[in-house]
Amino acid sequence: MNKKVLGLLAASAAVIGSVISATPARAVQQEVEVNLTVDEVLFLRTFETVSLRVSQGELGDAVDKDFDPQGTTDGTALIDVEADTGVNDITAGEGVIKDVKELYAVWGNGDVDEDEVNVSITVSPGGEMLSNNAGRNEILAKMSVVGDLESDRNVDDLNDDLDLDGTLLRIGGVQLQFEFQEDDETPIPPQAGLYTGGRLTVEATTIGN
Repeated sequence: MNKKVLGLLAASAAVIGSVISATPARAVQQEVEVNLTVDEVLFLRTFETVSLRVSQGELGDAVDKDFDPQGTTDGTALIDVEADTGVNDITAGEGVIKDVKELYAVWGNGDVDEDEVNVSITVSPGGEMLSNNAGRNEILAKMSVVGDLESDRNVDDLNDDLDLDGTLLRIGGVQLQFEFQEDDETPIPPQAGLYTGGRLTVEATTIGN
């Protein structure tokens, strides 16, 4: 490479370098806002199984024994099975009502109070009929929800005592009615035995904001 070419290259480099050094740096700056949304969370706790019992006292006058009107037998007398026993059984078609004092508790992380939380207890689809498992599957107990029950416990006091994460919003129970019938829907008085197959659905929702 001759000296003329080298001179041209050197001159070109000097020109380019001067142009770059003469161009000022440019920067653009913009602040951007950042938002964060935390979803509202509801936590529902219930019992896995509700096991209720209808006692003799709930079926009538709780009379389970008496003497035959004759009072005495000479060994040949027949006992009277038609006399009034004094036990007033529930009439066919009447329901037995049982209270479940507390069935659920609801916690949340939202800025809501107890009045803004709605809890519904309903009979699950297909869960209204309880079958008698004492070998008499034709005997049924039809379950229905007839009332809501509020716990006597104070939610604010519980929060203070338990130091819970979030807020304990609601504690409550349910009042259930059982009507006894045969599988052809004929009403009958309550029959002894264990009845299974009933199901309830407990749902908690927030209302308002």
